Parts: sequence; structure tokens; C-alpha cells
Amino acid sequence: MNATITYRTGSYYSETDTANHIWEISDEQGIASELYVSISDAEVMQIETREDRRGEGLARQLWDAANAQLGIVYHSLPAHRTPEGEAFASAVGGESVTECHIDSCDCTDIIDDDPYGY
Repeated sequence: MNATITYRTGSYYSETDTANHIWEISDEQGIASELYVSISDAEVMQIETREDRRGEGLARQLWDAANAQLGIVYHSLPAHRTPEGEAFASAVGGESVTECHIDSCDCTDIIDDDPYGY
């Protein structure tokens, strides 16, 4: 099922100091799936699909649209991914960023088999 994808730029949710490419798929209930990609380094900042629309390939359609428009989109470092983000990265493939872009993060100095503390 192909969905209509809209594109815009904007902040990451309520933050005011971020700039992102944003692709969205909406339906009669609102946003069904959305992908935020950093304008500065093409890194995935957020990918989310509403629970009732999961399994329809919406996130993959957004990923494909983003890669078609930008040429390449990068996954976050594994230490920055949720379990769902890791599953998404594994499912769609693609490259990851090679360094952390968060100024206050020391994740690259930590080797942790369970970076989420679960």
C-alpha cells in the first residue's frame, strides 16, 4: 500500500534549536508515521509509526523517500538506538553515522553490552 508522503523542515518536537527534514504520512486520525532526519548530518533523529498502523511498511516508505531526496540517510550509532530503532535499522539496512554528534555525550568512550540499562 503506497501512502501520500509530505515533506517539510522544522524542529524536533518541542525543541527550538534543531533543524530537521521531516517526512510524514497522515490519515484521518492524524500522523500515522513520521521520520525526522538532521539537516546538518543526515542522521535519523526519530522514526515513529502509530501503533495501529505498524506492519504496513509506512516507516520503510518514509526511509525510501528520505534516501531518494537526500541521496543517503544515516542511522544513529547503536548506542543511541532504542530496541525498536535497532530493529528498524536492521530491517531497512543502510549505513550508520561514524561518530556521535551530541556535544554532551560520552557514548563513544563506553563499551556496554546493554547501553539502555535494561
